Amino acid sequence: MVVAFVSLPLLLRGLGQDAFGTYVLLMTFSATNGWFSLGDLGVVVATTREVASRASAGDDVGTRQSVSSSLALCTGLGLIGGLALAVVGPIVLPTLFNTPDDLVGPLQSAIVALAVQIVLDLAINSLEASLEGLQRVDLSRWVDMFRRTIVVGATATAALITGDLLTVAIASATATGVAAVVAVVVLWRQLPRFATVPSRIDHIGLLRYGSSVALLRPLGVLQRTMDRVIVGAVLGPAAVALVEIAAQLQAGAEAVLSASSYAVVPASSWLTAREDHGTMGELAERGTRYSVLATLPLVIAIATLSPAIVAVWVGPNYAEAAGLTTVAVLSVALAAPLAVGSQMLLGMGRASTILRAALVAVAINLSLSILLVHVIGIVGVFIATLVGAAVLLPLLGRPFLRATGLGLGTFVRTTLRPVLAPAVLQLIVTLAVVVLPLSPLATVIVGGGLGVAVFGSAALRWSLAPGELAELRSVLRPGRGDPDPIAEDPAE
Repeated sequence: MVVAFVSLPLLLRGLGQDAFGTYVLLMTFSATNGWFSLGDLGVVVATTREVASRASAGDDVGTRQSVSSSLALCTGLGLIGGLALAVVGPIVLPTLFNTPDDLVGPLQSAIVALAVQIVLDLAINSLEASLEGLQRVDLSRWVDMFRRTIVVGATATAALITGDLLTVAIASATATGVAAVVAVVVLWRQLPRFATVPSRIDHIGLLRYGSSVALLRPLGVLQRTMDRVIVGAVLGPAAVALVEIAAQLQAGAEAVLSASSYAVVPASSWLTAREDHGTMGELAERGTRYSVLATLPLVIAIATLSPAIVAVWVGPNYAEAAGLTTVAVLSVALAAPLAVGSQMLLGMGRASTILRAALVAVAINLSLSILLVHVIGIVGVFIATLVGAAVLLPLLGRPFLRATGLGLGTFVRTTLRPVLAPAVLQLIVTLAVVVLPLSPLATVIVGGGLGVAVFGSAALRWSLAPGELAELRSVLRPGRGDPDPIAEDPAE
């Protein structure tokens, strides 16, 4: 969140609005959050599930075999995808992006640099998935944070010094190479000698479960990229800059939601392998409540303070992005109650359940986006996202509650109702600050600080059960240490 918040105005200033919009469109094909993240064919998610299942049973040799097979498979798929992009991309993408004539040449060369980065990114994704299967989500996220930080730092520096699109793309690929080395070292320290001979049987198994995930993943990528692509195709690269400002603030709230629910995939895989249904239900209830408690304060702060945030962040020239931001972050609030549930279904091997619900929601989102951007402009794509999120609630909520054995009334009472009072109090306090005659910077600091403080105080009072805070402190206390999932006795 922090590095993205810092880097966007730097990239925008260094590249200019047209080149920045072109770079944003190019990165919709990246292997982190773009279309080529699909290039692993679902193997990355399958890796987490397979490594967790074998590690939970104490299968040391099998765990290493799964890790090696996944790394070899993802690297090979990255080479195939990168080569395809390097050959086809320079011909197709400049026209697709409606690229200005003076940026066509730099864009074509930048596409080749991105092709190299795709190979490295898919390999890193495999290494991170293996760490998560070992229940070291903390290390996986540190590796990912290092990767994103070094890439952002390199690209922002290149943009400010050179102002050249190609140099920025090369800097991004080089930084990703450094991150790949770090990822290998971190996994090796957790699982020494993991680089065994890949197994053909493991390749088949990873691809088999990955195939169901692979059908789901395009919908997620389409959801993340459609707004930029639709606006770029209809209104041009300059309009994409406004979308990116709103989308980055939206991504900040989504990052908290993702971070607070991400560990559920390996955890539910581990619990499913051990058939621990009681703990699974507790994970669903408490996990959802904690995830919403972590996410909602940021959503409220961004939605109410967006004019001041945009003015401080990128300047008054981009004030139009403030209204877009308010609409954009509301979709995160709608998604929050189901974030843990969808991750649990994925870890339990129920990707097809998510796929059916997501197909309907994304189809509605896409159709409305194309229609509304012509009718009401840029804000139309964010309104369409809101509608899609609302449609997804019942479609995904029902199978999630059935899978965990929870009733709707119980789920609402234990996970959502305790969050209402803190949210209302924060909203009142923040809006009271907004109407005061303060500068934009003072509004952000005072409104954001007071609002989050009020939410936190109220949450401690009404959102946690007696003794629950002490239990959390005990679990998270420094020096507790982490069990070795390979050495752990499955019978314990």
